[in-house]
Amino acid sequence: MLDATGGAAYPPARNTWEFPPPPSSARWVWVAVLATLTGLVVAGGLVVVVARLGSGDLPGVIDDDELLTTIAVECSLMTSTVDMLPVYGTAQQQSETIRDQDRAIRLMVDAIRTEAAAAIARDRPSDQWLDDWESLVGARERLARRLLREPNASLVVPVDGDGDPVTERMAGVWLGDAACEVPPTIGSPDADALSG
Repeated sequence: MLDATGGAAYPPARNTWEFPPPPSSARWVWVAVLATLTGLVVAGGLVVVVARLGSGDLPGVIDDDELLTTIAVECSLMTSTVDMLPVYGTAQQQSETIRDQDRAIRLMVDAIRTEAAAAIARDRPSDQWLDDWESLVGARERLARRLLREPNASLVVPVDGDGDPVTERMAGVWLGDAACEVPPTIGSPDADALSG
């Protein structure tokens, strides 16, 4: 090939670094197609999951902001009240203190149910969480009565359907930091009496 001046064209008209495409078998084409389709299905599924988590209620988790605020305020009041009422002394004194602590818990549960009724209806595990508090209070009331007959009686924490203490389920409903923890003296008031 000659250039415009009549001399030899350099570089050659053909790219010397150009190679023919590698041969592809039908099997690799199908693998590529399947990988692409799988990626699209997974990506679509992730979009659906993210959209659902962002717009709805997470099962098993209390995540409604209004409800979390109410729970945090009421729980803080309950916890400070309970902390001012350590369980110690005679069986009669222990029984009375447990009942006083239980009143603080009932006030908390009633206030949350009253102030955040709509949020409780939207946030599935919150009603069960409040029921667990009431179940725990019922067990503590039984302890308060038993202490008058058996001074060495101890709390029997109610269990859920799987046989686990409800206090574990109550602790497992928070996504991040707990808005309300069960104070140690509530879950085991006899530990206070032994240390006091």
